[in-house]
Formats: sequence, C-alpha cells, structure tokens
Amino acid sequence: MAAEPIESTIRTLRYYYNQAGEFIEDQQNKITNSSYYEKLSKYVDGNGLPKIATSFSSSSISSDPIKPPHHTIWERLVDRVSHNKLKYGTIFTVGLGVTAYFVSKSMTVKHGKRRVPKLANGARRDVILIVGSPTEPLTRSIAIDFEKRGFIVYITLLDANDVKYVESSPISNDLNYLNINNSNNMDDHIFTFNQILKTPIVPFPNAQPHNLNLKAVIFAPSLHFPIGPVENIAISSWMKLNDRLLTYLKLFSSGLIQLIRSQDSKLILLSPNILSSLVVPYCAPEDLFQNNLKSLFTVLTRELASQDIQVTQVRLGNLHLSNQKLSSTARIESLVNTEIRAWTSEMKDLYGADFSRVQFKANPIKSSGGKGTNLVVLYHLLFDLIYNSKSNPPVVYCGTGARIYDWVAKIFPESWIQWLLH
Repeated sequence: MAAEPIESTIRTLRYYYNQAGEFIEDQQNKITNSSYYEKLSKYVDGNGLPKIATSFSSSSISSDPIKPPHHTIWERLVDRVSHNKLKYGTIFTVGLGVTAYFVSKSMTVKHGKRRVPKLANGARRDVILIVGSPTEPLTRSIAIDFEKRGFIVYITLLDANDVKYVESSPISNDLNYLNINNSNNMDDHIFTFNQILKTPIVPFPNAQPHNLNLKAVIFAPSLHFPIGPVENIAISSWMKLNDRLLTYLKLFSSGLIQLIRSQDSKLILLSPNILSSLVVPYCAPEDLFQNNLKSLFTVLTRELASQDIQVTQVRLGNLHLSNQKLSSTARIESLVNTEIRAWTSEMKDLYGADFSRVQFKANPIKSSGGKGTNLVVLYHLLFDLIYNSKSNPPVVYCGTGARIYDWVAKIFPESWIQWLLH
C-alpha cells in the first residue's frame, strides 16, 4: 500500500518533466523553421561564429562543443525509485512501521501491579495524608483505593459535618482520621500527626519496631458548589468557601510544609479544571475557589523547587463516578427548576432565562457521571506520581476534557468563550 503514493508522485513528476521538454522542443522548432533563422544563418558559419566578426580573435570566443544535458541528482533519484518501486516501497513501509513502534513504545510506560512495597516482615510503612472532606464521593474512592494498594491512609475531618458523617457511616475500618475541625489549634494538629509518624510501630509481638514514612500529602477535590447569580448567593456560602481556603492556608503556615520537607514527601493537588478554566457564569464559588487553589499551588511549586520538594497539580476533567447520566435533559431541567424555585421573583426575571440556557450548555461539558475517564486511570496516575523516582511535572491532566478546555481558555479570545457559553 505504501508504494502507491510513491508511484503516483513519480508519475506526476514525469508528467511535468515531459511537458517542460515538449514546450522547449516546440519553441526550438518554431525558431529553426522561421524566416529569421534563415536570415541569421547567412551571417553565421558552421561553428556558430559570426562571419563578419573577422576583427575578433578566435581565442576570444569559445569554440567548445555544446555539452549534452546531464540528469540532475533529483532526476536520477526519481528514475531509480521508478524502476525499483517494490524495493523502495518496502523500505518505506518497514521504516514507517519501525518508527511508529518505537514511538509508541517510548510513550508507553510498563508497570507491574501497583502495590505499595512492604517491609521484610510484611508490615505496612508508607502513609498518605488526604486533605479533604470524607463526604465527597471522589475523596472516599481515592482513600479506599489507596488503602487496598497497601498505604496507611489518613483523612482530615474539616468541619462538624465531616465528624458526624464518619460517626454515622464510617467509610472503612482500615482508614484513619485526623480531626482538624478546631482550626484555631492547627499547630497542635500538625504536631500530633508528626508524633504519629515519629513513634516507633511494633506491628505484631516480637517484631522489629519501625517508623512510618509520609509519602505524599494529597489535597482532594471538592465537586459540589453553590450555583446561581453572584448577587443571589448567600453570604454563608461565601464564608464556608472562605473557611475552607483559610483552613488550607493555616495548614501550610502551621508546619505542614516543614513536615513534608522532613519526610521527603510529595505534595499533590487534585482540582476540577473545566469550569474553572472557562470561568463559567453562575459558577462563581467554584471558579473562585479552584482558581485560588491553582494559584496557591503554582506559587508553592516555584518556591519549593529549589528545595527539591515536588508539587504537582492534577487537573481533572470528567471522570466516571457513577452510572447515572448526569448530563441528561431531564436531570438538567430538574436542577434548573429546583434552583430557580428558591429565587425571588426579581431574580427570576433578571436571570432565569439566561441561567437556564447556560446550564444546558455547561452541564454536558462538565458532568462526571455515565461518561468520562475511568477512575482507575486516576488511581494509577496518583500512584505513579507518588513513586516516581524522577521529578514530576508541575501540572498533569486526567479526565475527559481536562486539557482541551484548558487550551481553549488560553488560546481563544474572551469573545469566543462568551459566545461558546451563551
């Protein structure tokens, strides 16, 4: 199959080459058959020299015979390929296949089973701290997967709702919790967790004691935010988001970075990327919260790079969290009607139609339900980032649409984004 394009190219080149030769030959025939050529021949001798130019010496005019035209390197190459189409076609096909094989091989990283290495006596040592709310389904899924792979997992309890949730419906008996609900004493919480890591562990009687090793601190994503016009969002919702962001800042200012430095750990942020990249209207709480986190972790990446502390942002697209079709027309209608029903008549008149139109465009873009990347891809990515012996990139993408909408927001002008969302 590869020989056909080559043969077609050769035929095209020969066609134009023959056309050029015929044109030159026609022009030569026209000249030799014209009356001007006969008149000119009276004044030119057999060697092509003027008969009247007797004052010129023969040495001043070249008398070398005209050399026959020779084929160029390109012409010889075309002619050789034309006569050996099968040979060169085979070489081209094999070369293309070998190149594709090695490119694909270089892009594919081979992994065995992604399991946490244990001590010689079979005890676990590697610890993961997940900063996030256990009420979030993605946070719970990540924690359970980490535990199954052999990590000792700690999850933060950020507020009273988190405490009530794990008390009423514990996620797993094998997960551990770090209650930082009282954020006024954040230094004490970090100190307590540091003491857990420093205290020698005896996994079973007569076993050698060992210390735990904090491999990574992962900031889990928040997926649920209030929606609606900025002027219609309650001040309590803004305060809750501000408290969550403030909690993260308190962690960094109360010794978490020093703990990461002493344990040679990695810092990873998981952040939903689609809406925050496009800055979708009526999603101001999510836009502000996620973009503030991105900026914070970008600064941390650059500040901690000189200390060899790896900070990575995993920007998420659509993930297959459930089998429900969350972008269905019926579900979006229900979401819109439920939201608008709680508005005042003035807000309905001002924003109702535009809010409905934007939701029908934005929800199919950002829905994480019956479509999207399988969660196993995210689990494997996180495991590889944690155990990667080389430097991790500052930003990686995971999930359908995570990268493309980031590019759209950076490349296209604001007027195009406005048109896309309206």
